[in-house]
Amino acid sequence: MAILALGLIYVAVIFRLQPIFLMPLAAGLLFANLPIPALNAALAPFFLTLQHGLHSGLYPALIFLGWGAGANLTYLIAHPRLLVLGLLTPLAFLAVLFLGWGLGLHPTQAGSAALIGGGDGLAATFLATQVAPELTGPISLAAFTLIGLYFWLQPYLVDLLISKQERMLRMPPSRKVSRRESLLFAGAGLVLTLILVPWAALLTGMFFLGNILKEAGVVDRLARTLSNRLADIVALLLGLAVGSQCHTSLVFSLAFLKIILLGLVALFLANILVILAIKIHNLVFAQKINPLIGAAALGIVPDAAQMVQILGRREDPHNHLFYHALASSQAALLAATLTSGLLWSILGGH
Repeated sequence: MAILALGLIYVAVIFRLQPIFLMPLAAGLLFANLPIPALNAALAPFFLTLQHGLHSGLYPALIFLGWGAGANLTYLIAHPRLLVLGLLTPLAFLAVLFLGWGLGLHPTQAGSAALIGGGDGLAATFLATQVAPELTGPISLAAFTLIGLYFWLQPYLVDLLISKQERMLRMPPSRKVSRRESLLFAGAGLVLTLILVPWAALLTGMFFLGNILKEAGVVDRLARTLSNRLADIVALLLGLAVGSQCHTSLVFSLAFLKIILLGLVALFLANILVILAIKIHNLVFAQKINPLIGAAALGIVPDAAQMVQILGRREDPHNHLFYHALASSQAALLAATLTSGLLWSILGGH
């Protein structure tokens, strides 16, 4: 476990693989598996206090509040087609849930593993804490590491599914979106979430609430604090909490291998689904969408959009896909959080 923890710190530092989550997670993993029973007993109250913020939903809620306070949703508002396409990813999660069930995992465990395909890791962690707390640590560990690994594999998927001509397709510039329009969108998103998927209030609801604080323009200092300092501090606490639940017997187990497999399948399937949907869209409608935008359908914002920008400029140095890809990534994030709330209500027996 010490080697695993140091390895996670190494890849987080050298490859910048989600360091804000992986470094504290590795530290929590290391502290929780010290071979000194007396010290473990002394540290137990500290880790129990940390884990209370995780299982109560406090940490994910504050992080999504901060993410919403720092999010620019104007490109998502300007391109509603990308919002609709991003909301297709739950179909992949559902398929992986049934696959995990078939592999012998309980539906609550399989559903949590399937949410890794959302690409942000936090939605899967939140769902696991609510319906499969016994596997919160392994699912979080798998989520935050697999997403980084997937970025190394994604260019091969893109080359396989998208032709050179399609990758060179240029997107029209986005229309200008007013602050009032952004505020109305965030307000409508919050209300619709609370009405249609109320169990997603701590994730999607808090995200839209944070965006309302940003777009209102009257609490700028609060919005900046939420999106920068507070979100980073809470991410540190969350990493320590989930790392402390990565016990040896859970990490080196068949269940963890199944979670790794399901997470990878979910990531690939979610991207493939959106890319194929864009290809079908282009056959039907005159206004084309670059299928590379589908590769950004991951909730890790803005890294997924930056990856698509790099892949697009590899074919055409003057192609600007970042903002369209950012809209696709934000749509995938919202889809993952909504699905997390929906699965919590179903699998949690509510």
